[in-house]
Amino acid sequence: MTDKEINCEPCSREEIKVPASRYCYECSEKICEDCVKLHKKIKSLSNHKLCNLGDGESDVAQFDYLKSLTKCPEHQAEEVRYICKDHDQLCCNECAIVRHRKCDHMISIADELSKLEISDQDIDFRLGEIFDGSKELTEYETKHQSTVKASKIQIRDKLAALKKKIDEAFYKMEQIMLQDADDRSDNVMKKSKTQLDSIEMLKTEVNWSRDNLRIVRNNGEKLHLFLVERKLKTELKRHEDTLQNLRKDSSVKSLTLVDDISEQDLMKTIASCSRIEELTSIAGIPASTEICKVTLTGEPVLISKMKLTVSSGHARACLWIDNFVVVGLQEMKQLQLFDINKESLKYNKTENLSSQPWSLKKVDDSRFAVCYPRSNAIELMKINKGTFETVNTFKTDSAIYDISYNKLQRQIIGLSRSGTIDVFELDGTKTGSVPLASEMCKVVKKAYGICFDTGTNVLYISSHGLNKVVAVKLDGTLVFEYSYQNLMYPWHPDIDAKGNIYIPHFVGIHQLDRNGKLLREIKFPGCGHCVRFDNSKTKFIVSHYSPRGIRMYNLK
Repeated sequence: MTDKEINCEPCSREEIKVPASRYCYECSEKICEDCVKLHKKIKSLSNHKLCNLGDGESDVAQFDYLKSLTKCPEHQAEEVRYICKDHDQLCCNECAIVRHRKCDHMISIADELSKLEISDQDIDFRLGEIFDGSKELTEYETKHQSTVKASKIQIRDKLAALKKKIDEAFYKMEQIMLQDADDRSDNVMKKSKTQLDSIEMLKTEVNWSRDNLRIVRNNGEKLHLFLVERKLKTELKRHEDTLQNLRKDSSVKSLTLVDDISEQDLMKTIASCSRIEELTSIAGIPASTEICKVTLTGEPVLISKMKLTVSSGHARACLWIDNFVVVGLQEMKQLQLFDINKESLKYNKTENLSSQPWSLKKVDDSRFAVCYPRSNAIELMKINKGTFETVNTFKTDSAIYDISYNKLQRQIIGLSRSGTIDVFELDGTKTGSVPLASEMCKVVKKAYGICFDTGTNVLYISSHGLNKVVAVKLDGTLVFEYSYQNLMYPWHPDIDAKGNIYIPHFVGIHQLDRNGKLLREIKFPGCGHCVRFDNSKTKFIVSHYSPRGIRMYNLK
């Protein structure tokens, strides 16, 4: 069947190809004229609502979308009949009998529909607000680019005025200042372009959601409105969070020349009297407002700890996903699962693996990735009712020792100690590598940990052997290098809600801001190997080498 052929579905089941002309809402099928006559003849089918398919393929796509809403997520051939309130899942008859037979709150969708007033106006309004907000951010970033360009012109004018007074000394300073302005301007423009790309992606996703809602509103019934409302609530929350993050990251940096010395002393110190500054403002807040104060996240307070019984080795990696903590025991080739119950850790089960797990990284609310450098493989897993399930496993060209995840591109970023950082799709397809300079390759070869900040498109590399942290863009551009006298053997880092980087090392954690400035040192007992935050970014766990264990902290 070609893409343009629209055949009768009942006839297709008898391997008969007949063009479809109508769509039956009750049957959720495309039917031909003979089946239309059959509907009229059979009493039980005579009241079914039929409509013309029309000439366009868009009509078929809309009806197919309506049909997909009523299908069981687990059994596509079955219709949804119930809602399990215990698990907030739609169920068909088979799901209700087999998977949810012990659940206490199984409700018929028909009963639910009879009690609810379905309205899509609130969702449509909020989607509209997100789209309008995206448009405002687009205009804001466009003006931002013009401001940056205008700033360079103003600096040149001021430099020209200074040149008249001290021509020879000014020439030396001019070369340094203009190069600094060009470099900063290029960096600011790159950040703005990245922000615009993210905004356009959000607008596209919002339009998809709005189109789906429009399809159901125009063509669906009460059931379809109910089902699409459930589906879009999750998308809506993701859109709102993305817009909020984009607002936080939409900052304007303008360039200006600041004079720090009087004219009387200018001739003596002309080479160092002026500097380029970046004035920062957030969307809707003028640059003159004092907003550039560093705010530290609250002090970590220990709320729970769990001692690990390990016969050999230690807990190399850990992960916080939903209401579970997963710990990777490298030498023992195991994953251990812990339940989080009222801010306490409770052991659940152990999963034996065929290879050593070196790193765990959350992909979404249910899935996470595990890398096995000894077998050149990455495994995508999920937790289903307290049990580990494999979603996909793929081979890699080289040994991957740590992984991170790019949420916007839905790609896994893998660190190879051969000196490369590779990028993979979730199906295992390798899409490329981060272009690194030779000096940066040396840093990677001595590294065990990476962490990617989706908000800024910056990759943080924790170089265990060189006792430093390096931040680079995905195009290989260096953002900063950080090293400190007591930063010893840094391991697997993570990022909090403000974009600060938490780097575990031999005697504690260093907290850096996005510019590589040390905000504070957090002291912990034992050697910290891995830091992982929860969804709210208000709590985190740390896996320790000595004493072996997992500790949970709350930022208060």
